[in-house]
This record gives sequence, structure tokens and C-alpha cells, in this order.
Amino acid sequence: MINKFKRGFGTYEMLTVFVVILIIVVICLSFVFKSDYKEKYAVMEYNARMFALSANNLSIETGSHGPFYLQELIDQRLSSSIKNPFKGSKYCDSLLSKVVIKKQKKYVTLQCGNYLIYNQDTLDKEFTIYQVGRWKKGNTDDDNVQVEDFYNLVEDGKNLFDEDLEEGAFLYSYNMKKGTTYDSINDIPEKNKLVHEVRHRYLEKVN
Repeated sequence: MINKFKRGFGTYEMLTVFVVILIIVVICLSFVFKSDYKEKYAVMEYNARMFALSANNLSIETGSHGPFYLQELIDQRLSSSIKNPFKGSKYCDSLLSKVVIKKQKKYVTLQCGNYLIYNQDTLDKEFTIYQVGRWKKGNTDDDNVQVEDFYNLVEDGKNLFDEDLEEGAFLYSYNMKKGTTYDSINDIPEKNKLVHEVRHRYLEKVN
């Protein structure tokens, strides 16, 4: 006698099992990626602290309070390029990363791709890491926004630098390229056509 009730999984049961397994896999992967990014955030914070320490040594040596750009430390062989922990083959931006010293406190900015530690007091126990969007023209009063002045210089109808630079980075790069020692953008001769633009971008906290 054939038992009509004895049968394998039907289409509905198989689909249910498949969905449950898929959900479990997604949950497991989310934990894996979250843990992976925690490590990358920790590496970025460590790199920022080491960068600030090197800049502080340069400050003691020169008596200056900065800003000290990562590119300046690289040029003086006081630091090497910092690898972007989120993209192993890329490096953090040496002309957007800087340390400023105010009242014996060190404030570090480190940009690695679209991840940013912004004007962080190195005495803070934990660093805030942001994900940033593209720069947009103009200023804004919105919260969680970074606003900067960018400069370039036009010579013979061409920009001196491939990318516009913020004030300190522009002045440092100009002096390196021209062999000058200007302390201010206002010292640059008027015959040069200086281009200035205010830009902003939004910051989203990720750690």
C-alpha cells in the first residue's frame, strides 16, 4: 500500500529554507564587514596620532605652530606616505592632511580617500571618523559641514597646480615650486593671477 503522505520537500518548503539560509548568510556577512571596518578605523586613528607626533617634533625643531602638511613631512623625510586603510594600493592625501598646534594642543586632519579625521584634538581618547562627499561651491550654515578656501594660480592660461589647494597647502606648494619663502598668499606678486573659491562638503560620522 502506498503512503500518500510520505513525500519530500515541496517548492514552498524549499523556498522557505532558501530564504532562511540567505538571511543567515547576510547577517553573518554584516558582522564580518563591520568587524573589518572597525580594524580599518583603528588603523586610520593610529596613523593620525603618529602623523601628529611627527609634526610635533618638527614644531619643536622649527619653533613653528604649523600648519604642518603631511607632504611637508614627507619632503623632509620625517614621515613616509600613509597608506589608505580602506584601499590598500592608495595613499592618504598628503596635501589635505595637516597638523595645527594651538596652545600646546595638537589638532590633526587626515584624509584617506573619502574618509576623514577632521581637526581632532590628539588628546581625545577616541577619534571621530567621517565619510565625506564631494566639494561644492559656496558657503553654507548647515551642520556637519566642512568649509574651506581653495586657491590656484593661472600662468600662461594654465593652472599652476592640477587641483585647487587650500590656503596653507597652496602656499607650501607654491614656495616649493618657485623656490620662494612667502609667509602669506598676500605676498605673492600681483602679476600672478590668483584664483580663489570657497567650497563646502558634508560630513557623515561613520565610527
